[in-house]
Amino acid sequence: MSKTAQSIRTITPEERKTLPGPAGTPFVRQEMFGDGHVWVGMVTTEPGGTSPWHHHGENETYVYILEGEATVEFGAGGNRRLHATADGSLHIVPAGVPHREINTGSTPNRMLVVRIGQGPAVVPLDGPPE
Repeated sequence: MSKTAQSIRTITPEERKTLPGPAGTPFVRQEMFGDGHVWVGMVTTEPGGTSPWHHHGENETYVYILEGEATVEFGAGGNRRLHATADGSLHIVPAGVPHREINTGSTPNRMLVVRIGQGPAVVPLDGPPE
């Protein structure tokens, strides 16, 4: 298809698909776009919500926090932490990095999430890596 024949596409909030998450996941995930290689969605977590330990397989994940805050635990024994807020920063989670997210704020957080890769988007783990 030539570039002149392509069209700009808009996905409205009403077109988002709410996706079920893995058991024990406190997130509301809304898919905005997914084509098997790229996934774009909005993820909302209530205060205190903590995900189980997991990684994203072969998918690299990009997170931009729109509202609220979150802490990501990762590294050996889960002893490394990244505290993220809606300050305009982009956070990159490389493929295969074990982690969990916690809404450490007093309000819901809302994040724009982009995943690039193939295979399962979430791979559950029994706990933090050793």
